[in-house]
Amino acid sequence: MAVLGFDKEVLAKAIRFVFKAKPKIAESNVLAANYSYDYTRSRFNLIHSDPMLSPRQPPVNNILVQGNQSSAMGKIVAGCRFQTYYPITPASDDSEFLESNQIIEQTDGGKGSIVVVQTEDEIAAITMAIGGALTGVRSATATSGPGFSLMAEALGWSGMNEVPLVVSLYQRTGPSTGLPTRHEQSDLRFAVHAGHGEFPRIVFASGDIEESFYDSIKAFNFAERYQLPVIHMLDKAIANSIITCKYFDQEQVRIDRGKLLKGLPSNSDRGIAGHYLRFKLDNTPISTRVPLGTENGIFWNTGDEHTEEGHITEDPFIRTKMMDKRLSKLDLALHEIPDEDKAVQYGRSDQSVGLTAISWGSTKGAIMDAVDRLALEGKQMQFVQVRLMHPFPKDLLERLLSGTRILVDIEMNHTSQLGSLITEYLRRPVDYKIVKYNGRPISSSEIYNALVLIIHGNAPRRIVLEHGT
Repeated sequence: MAVLGFDKEVLAKAIRFVFKAKPKIAESNVLAANYSYDYTRSRFNLIHSDPMLSPRQPPVNNILVQGNQSSAMGKIVAGCRFQTYYPITPASDDSEFLESNQIIEQTDGGKGSIVVVQTEDEIAAITMAIGGALTGVRSATATSGPGFSLMAEALGWSGMNEVPLVVSLYQRTGPSTGLPTRHEQSDLRFAVHAGHGEFPRIVFASGDIEESFYDSIKAFNFAERYQLPVIHMLDKAIANSIITCKYFDQEQVRIDRGKLLKGLPSNSDRGIAGHYLRFKLDNTPISTRVPLGTENGIFWNTGDEHTEEGHITEDPFIRTKMMDKRLSKLDLALHEIPDEDKAVQYGRSDQSVGLTAISWGSTKGAIMDAVDRLALEGKQMQFVQVRLMHPFPKDLLERLLSGTRILVDIEMNHTSQLGSLITEYLRRPVDYKIVKYNGRPISSSEIYNALVLIIHGNAPRRIVLEHGT
């Protein structure tokens, strides 16, 4: 700020704001900042120089927001009222933001709150969140790769019992502890397959900070509409980046609580013993659900296979029906989820080149900048951002890639995990793989340079990016 000639009182105000709860600490930091400021100005003979930059009024309706804040704000607007967590980088900031803003002004003038619980471990975190969801409260837990590993068994319990649970998965470098403060996108296959046995889950990935706000809301809508766990995939680059953007538009927000009944009508479905058929086998895989404690709404939950009431059973006929019921939710979700929430196409493909870059998550911004730079040079291509990772939007991607001759997969992992899903579902190989896994964020310049090599026919089939220190 001294070199740029900013008014040092702006810096002092910022310091006092950050340490507003500790005035003495604030003033000692202001003194240190002023000393450093004055020393720099005199040391580099900047005393009489004109300021390079001057303070300006910020644009109207803009906010400065960090990724873990935007996702947490989305949870508040979505109606999340219970979140659990065990501290882990970079997911903890999500929960800490909710803790700091857990008293919420209601539209009726009253106040509500979010209960945020730091648990003893990640197993407790996910099981407590499941318990909250069973009471009818929108519930979530937030974690990173090592913590998500511990959650795998309870994730299956959520799928077996058709519990609408949201897991915010903030990816970082693995395996094991890996580089705990660095960035990667290596948990995609794990999220798609986590847990033993077969059960439905939706895996949904945000590409930037603004998307993470709206996607947090959609994650709860998907969880309740289809009554299954939703894994909302974020990563360290999104969590710890800061952007200036327009206020989030709550007019775009729609809340879908699915088939949630707050009370049971007298003609509701009953079993032989008069108990509620929570898992009724019907012409739809989505049963009505009621919060625990609903009058006349007695049903059972178990990790075992169960009857329509929830009682344990090993009947082979019921087993087949229940498995079909649960897994067919994925077909329904693929049919109902809008295309823009499955994959988004940017730019256009020059038919003489037929070049398409495909990716997911926080690589979005760097890829779009590289594509724009190529367009200024007359090199047209398209970029397809995949958002719905599971169930995989095979039919939509086949349409979006129909004119593609050269398909380039760009990811921040070693094995090109999205590329393997494309090969698995679309039965077409990826022509080039651009990967980065040194823990440092991907840059538009290194993507641009790699794409230029591909366009000129001078690239190896697998390009490893290594920028960053």
